[in-house]
Amino acid sequence: MKQHLIFFDIDGTLYNDDKEMSEHTKETIKKLQENGHLLAIATGRAPFMLQEVIKETGITNYISFNGQYAVMNGEVIYQNPLDLETLKQLEEDASSNNHPLVFLNEHEMVSNIEYHEHIKESISTLKFEHPRHEKNYYIDKPIYQSLIFNTKEEDKLYDDQYEKIKFIRWHEVSRDVVPVNGSKFEGIKKVSEALKIPIEDCIAVGDGLNDLEMIHGVGLGIVMGNGVDALKEVADYVTEDVHEDGLTNAFKHFKLID
Repeated sequence: MKQHLIFFDIDGTLYNDDKEMSEHTKETIKKLQENGHLLAIATGRAPFMLQEVIKETGITNYISFNGQYAVMNGEVIYQNPLDLETLKQLEEDASSNNHPLVFLNEHEMVSNIEYHEHIKESISTLKFEHPRHEKNYYIDKPIYQSLIFNTKEEDKLYDDQYEKIKFIRWHEVSRDVVPVNGSKFEGIKKVSEALKIPIEDCIAVGDGLNDLEMIHGVGLGIVMGNGVDALKEVADYVTEDVHEDGLTNAFKHFKLID
């Protein structure tokens, strides 16, 4: 059997809506590992948010911050932080619109205001508490991803206003802020190069808008049945919902597990 390098999104793919991983999913991960495939996580989450998933799966290679920070065999092999001057401008613009920001690096997330209901509402879906407050946290530290908290109707205040960043909606009241050239697929390319495994032998599984480039770019892009329509349009294969063992069924379909 040919060895594949397989990348898994977390939320909506490995984890269901309750942020739980089914026993079938755990067993599928184990079988893929036993069959000689190399596995990695590709997520919008920060590294400090991955400990539980690593513990449950035994997968230690990961691409975090939607591709801006890649770790393989415990070693950081790629970093792509946000541009400081652009962050300063965004912080100024968002503050004038009363839209809070959260800054993330590999160690923690920090809010630029003390409390906001939109931060609590969205962050709680990841099973994390409202972050602590430090307005200028981003000034002297690398920030790999930021979160801005605004409604879809307010997106126009920021879209196409910045050359070096882009926005990806992940919640009704929040969008990821990442480098304009950043994506999970950029991180995947770095990992595949390091492991000398061609992109055409890479498989990715996801469900959200932040998975678009990787699903389109790898050799086999699998989308969960609960995935967004835009992702399904570029998929090589659409499997069942996360609550219907979609991940397990997909790998059985391609005969990578029994």
